Amino acid sequence: MFGTGWTLAVALTLQAAGTAPPQESKAPAPLIAWTDDRPLTHLFPNLFKDIRALPSSDTGVWLAVTAATALAARGSDERLADWSARSGGAAYTSAGRAFGSGWIQSGGAVAAYVAGRIAGKPQVAHVGSDLIRAQALNGLLTTAIKVSVGRTRPTGSHYAFPSGHASATFASAAVLHAHYGWKAGAPALAAATFVGWTRVRDGQHWLTDVAFGAGIGIISGRTVARTHTGKRVTMVPTKTKGGFSLTFFIN
Repeated sequence: MFGTGWTLAVALTLQAAGTAPPQESKAPAPLIAWTDDRPLTHLFPNLFKDIRALPSSDTGVWLAVTAATALAARGSDERLADWSARSGGAAYTSAGRAFGSGWIQSGGAVAAYVAGRIAGKPQVAHVGSDLIRAQALNGLLTTAIKVSVGRTRPTGSHYAFPSGHASATFASAAVLHAHYGWKAGAPALAAATFVGWTRVRDGQHWLTDVAFGAGIGIISGRTVARTHTGKRVTMVPTKTKGGFSLTFFIN
């Protein structure tokens, strides 16, 4: 995750007099140093660090994409809202309403962290920690924008923009994608898209609310994962005169 300038090489030379050096040396797969950010007891210090990490080129790119997507969706706001009102309720939207709840997303993040700690699985605990941190950052950003904009929902109630359900689920999806790639990212993003659609179908949000909420969630998740993914430790054995050395690269 860190640039070349941050790569730390630590060489340990083991002299083995009278011992033949290995004929062939192959570097093993990189190890991962999963840290525990203590997201429950250090919630606010971690949140402050994540806010400071927000300004970046990655955030700028995703903010531009988010704004462009929301603008493109603007023309469909009224049409979809009218269609939703005429169509009546849909049974499947209750699943999106529940799954996209901030309580469910945050609760799932805490459960992952606690399960990782109890089971002695540092990677699971670290990912759970990142999920908690992403939800905290996303919740702050989403709430601040909601209060600042004060947009009215299609139902007439307040605080439509952006969609909190969409931002929460896309934040989780972004963290999972960052850690596990598309094998976890694709289904997580599909689930988040489903949640966003159900908010439009329920008449609770305009399409632009969901589009912008998705972007805020992705920015939150990527910000946390970018700065807190476990460090990769690679061990490379090298032949030396009368022995061999082990060089550890941390990046």
